[in-house]
Amino acid sequence: MTHELQGAIDRLYKVFAVVGRLSAMEFCPCGCTKAEAIGALLHRDIASIEFASLADYSFSAMTTQGGVQDFKYFLPRLLQGIATEEYRYNPEVLFGKLRYANFLSWPPAEIDAVRSFMEQLWKLAIQTYPVHHALPGFPEIETLLSSIAQTGVAISPYLLLWSEAATVDATKNLLHFVTLYGEEFADGNTLSAGFWESASEQALELRQWLLQPQVWNWIQERKDLPIDSGYEHLLAPALAVLAKEMESTGV
Repeated sequence: MTHELQGAIDRLYKVFAVVGRLSAMEFCPCGCTKAEAIGALLHRDIASIEFASLADYSFSAMTTQGGVQDFKYFLPRLLQGIATEEYRYNPEVLFGKLRYANFLSWPPAEIDAVRSFMEQLWKLAIQTYPVHHALPGFPEIETLLSSIAQTGVAISPYLLLWSEAATVDATKNLLHFVTLYGEEFADGNTLSAGFWESASEQALELRQWLLQPQVWNWIQERKDLPIDSGYEHLLAPALAVLAKEMESTGV
């Protein structure tokens, strides 16, 4: 973990400390959530709760367990966990809860703390290949990018950071992404399956970035860099698709 990411996590704990410890939390009475499971989360200091113990809560937060204030209370520990440990579910599930909670309408200090965390998480990810070596909850760079998109924020600033990095690991992450997903951009399309279905605006930002001359030149100049993904045979077809899209857009 970088010093900057640790600082962003510390800031989350400080900013959201105003929520205060919860004494109770509403939950669905159908039996899908056990009262004792809720109690185990409420009667401990937030920083001492195992991330794995919060997995089920994170999946159903604000739908069958608690409300926005409860989510804010657990948020620092949830984000600390996703930055340092494996996660039982798709990370997009947790990040999507921020959009569900309409976090962009929260007080400025809270919004800024979440944004700072995501920025530092992204900076660490693009500079690490494979990503899961630093962030075990994210198997690849696309997973983190999709997760950030689930929050509802624009991803262009994150893509710009990727362009500006241009280190060996940042390049390997780009080649890995193009290898696995490049063909999805054929015929004017962009990513639309899975979690991208609910992030169409961000998917369009991704297409526009990927087809920028600067990014295309970066790919072309470093396409022979070994990434040891096991899918190297998919790179040439992906590059052919992107080249055709570049021509069709007049870039």
